[in-house]
Amino acid sequence: MAMNDDKKAQKIEQRKDQILAAAKHIFATNGFRRTHIDQIAEYLTLGKGTLYRYFPDKKSLFLAIFEQGMNHLYQAIITRVEPIADPRQKIATAVKMYFAFFDADKELIEITMQVRSEFKDDYSRLFMALHNNYIVKIQENLRNGISTGIFRELDVERTAEAMSATLQGVLQTFYIKEFKGDSIAQGPVEQRVSLSGMAEAVTTLLVEGVLKR
Repeated sequence: MAMNDDKKAQKIEQRKDQILAAAKHIFATNGFRRTHIDQIAEYLTLGKGTLYRYFPDKKSLFLAIFEQGMNHLYQAIITRVEPIADPRQKIATAVKMYFAFFDADKELIEITMQVRSEFKDDYSRLFMALHNNYIVKIQENLRNGISTGIFRELDVERTAEAMSATLQGVLQTFYIKEFKGDSIAQGPVEQRVSLSGMAEAVTTLLVEGVLKR
């Protein structure tokens, strides 16, 4: 009985992931306001009733895409960064992973910017829940670097926030330059420059700024 329940739960999660993936593509292409549940259902060859069993409305589906993407980003970075001992390499790897993640999922960039524009309060709530987790990790790394004599004495809390804001700022600038001006309705925007190409410059800026001289 337990095995049957596990299989059923697994099937539900798989279907949910399929819906989220399809909806992400359609929302990123058409925008939240121009997307209808019927379009997503048709894309998946499902009835609208099936979608509503997983998500009560269009907004909840839209926000679930953003939340899932942010959780995947956090897990991808933490998995790679946690085993690293050198505080400098932790920063370098985190920066590289952050940009590589969004290079591989440009639709999530579009979703992120749409959520921030359409639902500011929900964006703040979901973003801060994750932000509070990873900002602690940045602070821990900075304190470790200071205690081992690699980083200079500094305001750990403010420096951690500045590091986080730097990454977000680069992502937003990339979006403004590479996405805006293109019609979303015409389909996904082709990448012309790489976020990963900024990794070395951003890493140098962040690491050099905290090194002990």
